[in-house]
Amino acid sequence: MTGRPAPRRRPLVLKFGGSAFADLDGYHRVARYAVRRSTEDGRPLVVVVSAMSGTTGRLQQTLDAVTADPPADAAAMLLTAGETVSVALLAAALGAAGVPACPLPAAATGLLAEGPGDRAELVSAGPEALSRALADCPIAVVPGGQAVDASGRTVMLGRNSSDLSAAATAATLGADTCELFSDVPGVCTADPYLVPEARTLARISYEGVRRMSRHGAKVVHEGAVDWAERGGVRLLCRPFPWSEGPDGGTAVGTGPEAAAVVVHKDSDVWCFRSGRERRAVGGRLRAEGLTVTEFDTASEACLTVPAGARGAAPHLRTARRLDGLRLVTALRADGRAEHTLVPRSDAAAEARRLHGLLYPDPAGTPGPAVPPPAKARSPHSDVLVGSGPAPDPENKRPD
Repeated sequence: MTGRPAPRRRPLVLKFGGSAFADLDGYHRVARYAVRRSTEDGRPLVVVVSAMSGTTGRLQQTLDAVTADPPADAAAMLLTAGETVSVALLAAALGAAGVPACPLPAAATGLLAEGPGDRAELVSAGPEALSRALADCPIAVVPGGQAVDASGRTVMLGRNSSDLSAAATAATLGADTCELFSDVPGVCTADPYLVPEARTLARISYEGVRRMSRHGAKVVHEGAVDWAERGGVRLLCRPFPWSEGPDGGTAVGTGPEAAAVVVHKDSDVWCFRSGRERRAVGGRLRAEGLTVTEFDTASEACLTVPAGARGAAPHLRTARRLDGLRLVTALRADGRAEHTLVPRSDAAAEARRLHGLLYPDPAGTPGPAVPPPAKARSPHSDVLVGSGPAPDPENKRPD
């Protein structure tokens, strides 16, 4: 016996990214959708929510204006506030719709992590706390990207880690599917913000999407893929608002790998004196919880590091940053990765060129074309720090 809920009563797990909450009406739209899904499926529902679009970035700017090197626990306390706000607002919207919902803090999710407070590693997940909450109300609302450590402190699982929370929750509750809603229609062959010719894949294997994430694509969090695969959970990546049939989006699980183009648009390029030094530094950066891509040029050993990542500077003292350059990676379906360094201003054009080489026949390109997305920062994303221009990190108070 595994102790998992019976299949008929296995909870639904839905995750909504920050784009779903671009305005306050978004909480009502998500609430109506959650109520409909819970009613139609006749099962309890766990809703994992991200912060309103732009909130975490705004909080990060504010933190940077106070200090360039904040304590990890202080950073975690501030940067997790946006998800906590979303939990409260969605629970309120569900209450207004006449459905009791349980807004839960990180301590009630059953997710346990260890490591630095602002980018801890999720190490275990237990179903007991969430199961108790679902016994009292039909819908539980939980913060994405949060867990607690062994001392009970709330920690952050890194940026863009709501997928990880959702997948781990689905795995521990015995759900067979975890649905991830965002502002794109699924896993795409390139970033649709940069490559209008990008297509949506109907299916892709765990390893296929994991490889895309590992090389810097903002698709599904790599840790989420690992938890889903171990738990036998199919990930379904879908757009929101959702108005089509249940088989749309991208199913991540059993399926093929796929060719794709990745632009490392939020990363800096660093070069080292030798491949050995690069590999050693890459290992230490990964141990800090940072995503890096190692590659070679004709004459140098290089890697990418997320721009401005805290904790990276001490490991890069002997490296040289290539300012003004950006890495573009072509991932082939056979597992090969081909890297190209180009000026930042040419990155989108290079991505379109490589995508055309991977998919030269538009009629044979998998999936439908991706409609041009419109990424927007929520006008309420400054609710925690006030309106006005972003703080200037260079103009800190002397005291």
